[in-house]
Amino acid sequence: MKKYKLAFSIIGSISPRMAAKTFLHFFSKPPKRSFRQHHLTLRESAKETDTPLTAYAFSKQQIKVKTYTWGEGEKKVLLLHGWGGSALDFSHLIQTLVEHNFQVISFDQPAHGFTGGKNSNLIQWMHVITAFLDTNKDLYAIIGHSFGGLAATLTLAREQVRIPKLIIMASSISAPAIFDDAYDQLGLNNKVRDVIPGIVQDTLKDDMMSLDMHKQFKSVKVDHMLFIYDENDEIISPKRSEDFLQQHPEVEAFKIRGEGHYRIIRDPQVLARILAFLATP
Repeated sequence: MKKYKLAFSIIGSISPRMAAKTFLHFFSKPPKRSFRQHHLTLRESAKETDTPLTAYAFSKQQIKVKTYTWGEGEKKVLLLHGWGGSALDFSHLIQTLVEHNFQVISFDQPAHGFTGGKNSNLIQWMHVITAFLDTNKDLYAIIGHSFGGLAATLTLAREQVRIPKLIIMASSISAPAIFDDAYDQLGLNNKVRDVIPGIVQDTLKDDMMSLDMHKQFKSVKVDHMLFIYDENDEIISPKRSEDFLQQHPEVEAFKIRGEGHYRIIRDPQVLARILAFLATP
């Protein structure tokens, strides 16, 4: 990390805009990952398709999003993975939902899992979610983990779609807060930080400072919402989760003392709570 801080310090002192563009390039590149046999077995059990979409709402570039369906239940649930994740990470949850007569739909976001690409971002994720909402108007619930929870909530704030249930697990709360954490980690100076929102606006046609659940929450169109978090989360500060819940008491909360950010999606307590929440009228 020291060498990256030094590099950004040097570039930032010469050209803040160049440093900002370099930061955005690396910040939008998900980590490489491999898949184990249980991921591949889950993939084989799915009905798999390639969903053709535009890369962004403002773009004509075509992409294909790897899409999966499990089960044939009457009620449809859309699962949304987090940054660096895949639909195939939800094996325990998928099995649980299918066993309880839900149909599960999920997909790998651009540059994730088995969907092609090298870079992606929250604005693109929201665009993809919107496309799936348009083609699945009878969704009963959305379940999002981490970055997927933030993307789901913000999309439901912007789009004219209402769903009965929204569950977010170990969710990010705010894109600006994510950026601030990265700025601090890399030691970006204020001149570099100040030009980044303008570059995002120019290239992605969106205001990154508005991508915050606190700012958008009143516009979220769901009947019931459940926020699940782990007090041992090493990625998302439990305090940020608690601050959000304190400001929005209408959101149902479920806190566990588990094994952290990634294992929350397979925790038995969490699976049981999700089933109970989905079963409640």
